[in-house]
Amino acid sequence: MRKLRVYLSLMFALILSIAAVLVFLDSGLSIAFWLVALVAAGHFYLSREGKCTHFVVWKEKDSVGIASIDEDHKKLFNLINNLQVTVMCDTGREFEREALDQLMDYTRYHFQREEELMRAHGYRDYEAHKGQHDQMIIQTRIFIDRYEEKGRAALPEVVNYLRLWLLQHISVTDKKYTPYFQEKGVI
Repeated sequence: MRKLRVYLSLMFALILSIAAVLVFLDSGLSIAFWLVALVAAGHFYLSREGKCTHFVVWKEKDSVGIASIDEDHKKLFNLINNLQVTVMCDTGREFEREALDQLMDYTRYHFQREEELMRAHGYRDYEAHKGQHDQMIIQTRIFIDRYEEKGRAALPEVVNYLRLWLLQHISVTDKKYTPYFQEKGVI
């Protein structure tokens, strides 16, 4: 995918260069003007590519095969992305705090739903799974305290931890219960 982006960027630059030369030959404007325009357009095009790399995007491979849990995970992805916006843009303390609170409230809600499902169906790894949830809440509380102390400077660390934790937790820990719940008829 990265190679395709590089290829497309190079193709864009080549086409833009050819167009600039053709327009320059016809317009009578200075070459400096066209070089500045070309560099600005290329910079704009290439710079927007990297801005969304830290967002999480739901993919079918993220599914655990249980519709309600998948919906929760999608919601958590969106809430993490909202928090990522606060890192990329100075949205103000109120928006930052609201994004953090919404994410933590929904995370607790999701963990409770998931844990209730495990208990109701006698999932054998319930204690270990719950332990991971509890550790994540403790670690996130530490990050939120750091945010209270340092302000927005602490947000990148919070977002990176939550994004990486959630992706790893879904792809490894949550995927372990998929066959068990499918066997129990939970979909």
